[in-house]
Amino acid sequence: MRLVEFPYTLYKDLQVPIIPLQLQNGGEWFELWAFVDSGATFSIFAAREATGMGLDLSQALQRMIVVGDGSFIPASFVKLPMRIGEFELEAEVGFSEKLGVGFNLLGRKDIFNAFRVCFSDDKKVVSFHQE
Repeated sequence: MRLVEFPYTLYKDLQVPIIPLQLQNGGEWFELWAFVDSGATFSIFAAREATGMGLDLSQALQRMIVVGDGSFIPASFVKLPMRIGEFELEAEVGFSEKLGVGFNLLGRKDIFNAFRVCFSDDKKVVSFHQE
């Protein structure tokens, strides 16, 4: 079994599972940070991340998604190569101008079926296991 482990990140005086990852566009890899969220179905990134990567979202799949308070926000979804540590996979990710939590979200779709994701609040680490 292969494994990659990330220490929690300090965010607003709390240690939380915010990790670095990379998304690819046009053959170039871009490092982004995202909160690993087992309660989120989709991975959602701020729209400014897409702009910084030079992504053209004009042909992206448009969806309204439910967020934590029960409201809906629009998001543009594309499949992109993603790196989590040494692991590479293709994942559907959304980009939204209305993401209001202050950080990107790494959700379950395409991630949690590729890895066994383990949170250790005691050790302040999140690990991704691949068999």
